Amino acid sequence: MDKDLNKQVAKTYIANAQAKLRKMAEGAPPPTTELRVETRRKLTLGEIIMCQLVFKDSIDYSKVWVKLGIIIGDLTGNAITPFGDIMLPTSDYAENPDFSKSEPRLKYWFIHEMTHVWQYQLGMQNFKFAVKNFCRGGYTSTSSSPDNVSGEDLEVYVTDLAGRDIYKSFNQFNMEQQGRIIEFYFDAVFLKSEAPSRPHHRLSLNLLPHVLRILDPFIKNPHDKSLLALR
Repeated sequence: MDKDLNKQVAKTYIANAQAKLRKMAEGAPPPTTELRVETRRKLTLGEIIMCQLVFKDSIDYSKVWVKLGIIIGDLTGNAITPFGDIMLPTSDYAENPDFSKSEPRLKYWFIHEMTHVWQYQLGMQNFKFAVKNFCRGGYTSTSSSPDNVSGEDLEVYVTDLAGRDIYKSFNQFNMEQQGRIIEFYFDAVFLKSEAPSRPHHRLSLNLLPHVLRILDPFIKNPHDKSLLALR
């Protein structure tokens, strides 16, 4: 857990112990308290409205959970969305009760993860893809990437939309690349007024003509299962 959650839990335990000791000193049965720490939540109305800008009604938002991914999330520092729910590291879960009110980088990150929800609900086996690419080193090895502000990225995310990938259709990109392309689209089109000098936003604007060409079928019909990644 993060420090704030640890402090909260510790204070609760101490208060319970003190109450029990007082009751024992008075000869009364010690009280019992059930400690509950929230580990999942539904999407907020603001998050649903934000997602509808991109995915429209192609996602059943009522089925989506945002979860505390204590083990994997905290070990990797990343979100994972294997079975239609978003699992977050402890700090990201605790600090973002509503991603529609978060800073821009967290908003487009959330939209990236919701792309995996969209893929899963349309029938893609996200977990199978992730395991296969993890075994190949896609999530651990880096390569140069023209479409990343740092100039490099984990191999599974690498794209070159203005170069090598200029003629690809959306379903020719892998699961993570699809998330990255939709992330660019969301930042360029819907976050124009939120810190527009951000490097990621400037990159998204530069790539927007290529992104719009690739996403044209998706924008017209996000229900189309033929848009899902083929690999």
